[in-house]
This record gives sequence, C-alpha cells and structure tokens, in this order.
Amino acid sequence: MKTVNWLIERDVFDSSEALLTELKRQNCPYKSVKYLDFHPRRASDYFPDHDCVLFRGSLGLGRDMLRTTWIPGAYMDQRNLSCSVYYTHYGEHLLNNQYFLLPLAELIRRRTEILDYFDSGGELFIRPDSNMKLFRAGVFDLSVLNTLAALSSELKRDKTTLVLVGRKQPITREWRFFAYKDEIITGSLYLTGEEQINSSVEGGYLRDYAASIVNQVAWHPEIVYTIDICESAGELHVLELGSFSCAGAYGCDLGLIVEMGVRAAREEWCAVNDDD
Repeated sequence: MKTVNWLIERDVFDSSEALLTELKRQNCPYKSVKYLDFHPRRASDYFPDHDCVLFRGSLGLGRDMLRTTWIPGAYMDQRNLSCSVYYTHYGEHLLNNQYFLLPLAELIRRRTEILDYFDSGGELFIRPDSNMKLFRAGVFDLSVLNTLAALSSELKRDKTTLVLVGRKQPITREWRFFAYKDEIITGSLYLTGEEQINSSVEGGYLRDYAASIVNQVAWHPEIVYTIDICESAGELHVLELGSFSCAGAYGCDLGLIVEMGVRAAREEWCAVNDDD
C-alpha cells in the first residue's frame, strides 16, 4: 500500500502542533517546512520527485506545491474554488445567492445600479472571486468609497480584479466541515458573532444539513475540500467552499482529517500510477 508523506508548514494554524502529534500517532511520515525555506525546484530536498505527498499550510505555499511533481501535492484547485465556478453548482444554497460578479472598475461604473438593486444606501458585501484571499472579504461603504481610486486603495487591488458583490446580511454563527467527495467527515463551530469558538460538531441537524447539501449538489471542487455553513436570520446557508490543504481545522477531529487526507492522496496517486 502506497505511503502518503505529509509536508506541514509550521505556525500557520493554531492546531499545527496537534496535527504533528496526530501524524505521529497514525505513523504517517512527515516533514515540516517554513514558507521562505521552500522552492518547488528544490522539492526533492524534502521528498522524492513524483512521490505521494500531501501538504497542509498557507495558500501561498500551497500554490508552490502545485508546481512540484508530487501527487497530489496540495488540494487547492484554484479554478474550482473560485466563486465563478462553484456558485454555478451551489447557487440556491448560498447565503449570497443574489450577486453581481464583475471587475472593480465595473463595480464603480455600475455603482448606482447595484446599490438600487440591493436597496442599499451604500453598504455592500464584497469578496474576491478567487479563493486565494486577494483581500479580506467584508462590508464596504460605496457611498464613501465611490471612486475607483478610493476602492482600489482600500482593497489594495487593481481595476481588473474580479469581485463578487452582494447585499449586507447578518451572520450569527459559522461552522466548517471537511468533506470527502459527497461525504461529511468532521465539523466544527468556529465563530459566534465576532468571537472565535472551536467546538466540534458531533452529528445532529448541522451535520445533516451539510450532508444534505453535498449530496444534493452532487459536484465537488476536489476529492477533499471544506464547506462552511452559516446561520443568518435563523436560516442555514452555505457560506463558501475552501481547500483541504489550506483551511484551518478549528475544533474538527484531526484524526479524521488525517485519515481522509491519506485516503484521498493514496487514491489519487494510485490512479495516476495505475496502481491498485
């Protein structure tokens, strides 16, 4: 049976040390790395070329993993995890199921039209289309940031940056679930209001809701991924999808995360190498 090696970026997640402990417990070979010490051309300093390696850490270093020959390297499909792709599949289930997707320059040009559509005096939710966290998603007041120069300066992005725009909505709680294909593996509450609370989800209606969504949609961005659920005005919605390799675990079961990672990476490596 093919061995799955892990490469862990230190000091990215609060649970990094706990993950290393879990990898030891499950007898999973691993090495740790710091962002500035790694370059794809020297990946063989850590593990052989074309080997089965799975990364956990930051988005920036995760992107470098995709430039190695490792399989899978990292689970962070940049295309499928962009709003413009996964919103196509999850649309009706999303909190922001009414939205505009357009470049920053067009947002400013069509500002009045969009504010009127959402019946807003200025405040709109704005996030990047990309999952690479080009800027921090949030509510921005376009009655103040009413020029391209002002908005670009605030977001530190240029006029071509593709953004998703929706109405401002209240969110009371947020949960994260790790999924393997259409199976929910483990979940955690991570935010109540503005307070981070790491509390595992053990069955119940929240897990059932997440499971029902991934089964209804019958599409997944990768073999393993995360799905965040939120509560707004007493209703549950999908907030966003995220990458297995670069998403915080919060109070999720690290043992189950390691098991699903090994399962997925081994499956992908065997498929590529025609090895049962």
